[in-house]
Amino acid sequence: MITITKVLQNVYVLKDRAGCCGNLVVGKDRALLFDTGSGIDNMKEALRRITELPLIVVNSHGHFDHIGGNCQFEHVYLPKLDFPILENYDTKMLNRWIRDMSKENIWTYLASPKDWECIHPLEFEDFDLGGMECRIISLKGHTEGSIGIWIPSLKLLLSGDALTPVMCLNFQNHLSSQAQYETLVQVQELEFDVYLTSHQSMLYPKSLTRRMMKCIESSRGRKFHFYQYPYPPYTNGWIYLDSLEDEPVALIISEEEKEKM
Repeated sequence: MITITKVLQNVYVLKDRAGCCGNLVVGKDRALLFDTGSGIDNMKEALRRITELPLIVVNSHGHFDHIGGNCQFEHVYLPKLDFPILENYDTKMLNRWIRDMSKENIWTYLASPKDWECIHPLEFEDFDLGGMECRIISLKGHTEGSIGIWIPSLKLLLSGDALTPVMCLNFQNHLSSQAQYETLVQVQELEFDVYLTSHQSMLYPKSLTRRMMKCIESSRGRKFHFYQYPYPPYTNGWIYLDSLEDEPVALIISEEEKEKM
């Protein structure tokens, strides 16, 4: 079942049972869906309860919990630098993960994502929903291909997993903490007040990204602790917890980066 949260005028978060979100932005002529969730629930059906406008569907990056609902749509754009991730997924693995996340014996994936004809490379830099300009922004770090969508008229940035307060740099196609830091520096140049991620139904203030920068700065030379992500894909890493303020901020790096310290 999809839960729908209206966070701004014409902006909605659609969250599936696995806690994976799609961000829906409704313009005058078209609507944008940013990420399609895990595929456990029918994102398209839920979306159509809000708008019947033509859709543009974009994935923030290539991890399975953001592309899982792609086959519910005819045409989905995925950043080209994350296409290699699709080669690493098979139906047996993904369906096992989906059952772990949903606690139900369901089979969502009938074919490997690399064979999904709905997925196309993202090759444009901006688009318009009708009086609402949207710009593609590179947000490398969580993955090499991670992107966000900046909507200046709303002072809003859609960020996928690129700007989660717990920065996860230990999953497939990840980059280094330095790359993440450079992305955070770049983000400061954008004019927005709030942003959305793809795992929470809440708006984060832009000021949180400065705390994330401070976390990376503070982590240098500090002790990291071994960490195993408790959900699919169960990846190991090393975590540095910087702050337990209203919103905890932390950095998780890969074994490879830890060894270079």
